[in-house]
Amino acid sequence: MSNYATAVLVKGQAIVTANNQAPEQRRKMPTVFELAIKNQEYSIPNAQDLRKSPLRPVEITYLTNVVPGAATAKAYNHTGTYGDSGIVQLVYVTHVETMGIPRKIADNSILQYQQIFNNLYEQKWKNLRTRHDSSALAFLFANRVQLAASVINPQLAAANPGTWNDINFALEISQAEKSLFLQRIKGAMAARYFTGELDIVADLQQAQWFEYIQNQGPGNYANVAFQASGLNFNVTQDIIDSAYPLGSVLALPKAAFSGLVWNEALNKRGVDGGDTSSIGMLGTIADPLGSGAIADISMYTQRADTSASATSGSTQDIVDQWELSLTVGYALPPLSASGDSVVHLISQAS
Repeated sequence: MSNYATAVLVKGQAIVTANNQAPEQRRKMPTVFELAIKNQEYSIPNAQDLRKSPLRPVEITYLTNVVPGAATAKAYNHTGTYGDSGIVQLVYVTHVETMGIPRKIADNSILQYQQIFNNLYEQKWKNLRTRHDSSALAFLFANRVQLAASVINPQLAAANPGTWNDINFALEISQAEKSLFLQRIKGAMAARYFTGELDIVADLQQAQWFEYIQNQGPGNYANVAFQASGLNFNVTQDIIDSAYPLGSVLALPKAAFSGLVWNEALNKRGVDGGDTSSIGMLGTIADPLGSGAIADISMYTQRADTSASATSGSTQDIVDQWELSLTVGYALPPLSASGDSVVHLISQAS
């Protein structure tokens, strides 16, 4: 592989500006990942302390719901229910990105070592963010409401928001009520007693439609602002459900989706063997792009033959090997009923 062969100092060259480099290095917006990360302190504040080792499962205890009674008269020997609790296990997802920088390749290139490092470091973080964004969306989709129509339809009856498809586990909004899509989201969630603000993950089709219907008519803000009140939109560039080519959203209570970042204990304590040591360094590093996530970082230096890298390598080279690993446990508020969830897939029917 000809690593940086085009940048070898054999002719006069210039490096493009960051703005001109951006189209080549573009990534999707990691909106679902960032939605989870900003809520990490909301649900389980001591999650970091609970997981001492990657070998240790983490169980979260919650108090189950107490259903209303049916009694209408006093009794001398009344007895009460004890209540109950349940547990859920957190599932952690780790994504790893590595990079190696041969020092002689950097010496032979118009690109200096620091420029190569800065570029790789930024791109590796972008990769971590976009890979976790896919994992976060997949988690939401996999943990959506999966109740039979016979169970959920009575719960939705007060709002009559659409048709429940218990094969795709989606609430389908008809074309005739397309313009009421936002109100159908609110109605469906309110009918299931999820009142208050909602987080909405919308695909590009639905996001475009929402933008359109919110900006129609004279004095549009006064006329249509109510449609989106209480809805916090997060636009994903992924397809939420391929079964619905006209678009879908995932709706859930505000701040219900959490991304719990975890770091290994040795990385948190830190190891520094020096930048020329085969032991190298272990530590943690914050997302430079501002999500608030903290990754484990590992670095060591080794001798290597990089002559296979065409014109810019050497039989005697020194390579700095870097690894970034980001571990996130995705979590939702637990519900005791099998197949129930706070996450609702709501789709545009054809």
